Amino acid sequence: MAIPLSMVARLEEFKRSEVERSGEQDVVQYRGEIMPLIYLSKIFNGGHDYTENENMQAVVYTQNGKSVALVSDKILDIVDETITVQRGSNRKGTLGTVVVQDLVTDLLDAEAIVRENDPTFYEDQSLATV
Repeated sequence: MAIPLSMVARLEEFKRSEVERSGEQDVVQYRGEIMPLIYLSKIFNGGHDYTENENMQAVVYTQNGKSVALVSDKILDIVDETITVQRGSNRKGTLGTVVVQDLVTDLLDAEAIVRENDPTFYEDQSLATV
């Protein structure tokens, strides 16, 4: 699985012990904000249970000043490569299939995953009233 570097704000690690709950959502305190966590393993292959001291690796995705962490079982590498989608998407949460470093790789659709798992993420906060 790959994600376009243009969609990556940062790569981070969090300990499971840093994870808190807000409603039904796992969150972490991140740079003065409360950042929701989306577990990619739950979307694509059933989930991963982290132990209390285990580090969780995450891709921080930011849009319009809001961030969400896409938690991955493992971040392998960062590569700078021109890619072309060679096959359309046949799997929920992906944009299609590409070749990265001579390996067939699904391209993550971060926007669709965030939209499905945190529908309020793209809402304009300036319109919110209390």
